[in-house]
Amino acid sequence: MLRVLGSAAVLLILTTLQARSQSLDQTMADSRADSNPKQFAWDVVSVKPHKAADGVSSWMRTGPAGFSADVTVRSLVMTAYNLIMLDQISGLPGWAENENYEVQGKLDSESTEAFKKLAPADQASQRCLLMQALLADRFKLRVHHDRRELPVYNLVIARSGLKMKEASSSKAQSWSMGLGTLTGKGMPIASLIASLSNHVGRMIIDKTGLTGNYEVNLTFSWNDEPGDASPSIFTALQDELGLKLEPAKAPVDVVVIDHLERPSEN
Repeated sequence: MLRVLGSAAVLLILTTLQARSQSLDQTMADSRADSNPKQFAWDVVSVKPHKAADGVSSWMRTGPAGFSADVTVRSLVMTAYNLIMLDQISGLPGWAENENYEVQGKLDSESTEAFKKLAPADQASQRCLLMQALLADRFKLRVHHDRRELPVYNLVIARSGLKMKEASSSKAQSWSMGLGTLTGKGMPIASLIASLSNHVGRMIIDKTGLTGNYEVNLTFSWNDEPGDASPSIFTALQDELGLKLEPAKAPVDVVVIDHLERPSEN
């Protein structure tokens, strides 16, 4: 069943998708980063309980200098550990799922310039490490990892056959996801999976055997709302790309919360 998301939550997902897609793509190329990359640390961190009188909306913005967000601690943990499914977090207290915090993390100017020079994959990795450090420092987060069998989707070629065209090797790679659209030029399957996983709410495992880069044009219903004439993501994948998502179970990495505290206000 698809998750229904507000526009503010969509911004958070799209930001995460961009970082994850860049990371997956870059791992297929030669790394341009130094063999001993700079160890980054926050120059300034601010954490405050959400106190706005106009209700709660979740969002996150990231850049070379750091990030700002108004989100739950659950969202911060999922970002920090690059998690896709809610079931990948175990032992989270109720307040961490329901209370929003206004959070900012800023690097100093020297670190910002060094961050800009990192390859996309290394930037994504450093963002995760910085977020983990913030959670450990301000929320006293301690975790351990486990492997559990959880519901996933296997991505396979539909019986009707593959409908995506393989891109010319000379084409530059680019892709973007909007509200109900996904377009890509020279898109590898790994990046397609990264772009779809958050929307369907489950980890997607590649069972296609496809190794090329593809032209992708996908239009689907973002929230499956009544009256929306667009097809569901499952139908659109089969009709437009010749791919199918099949329910399955597989061992998945789970982050188990050992300790977590509400932060002291700045």
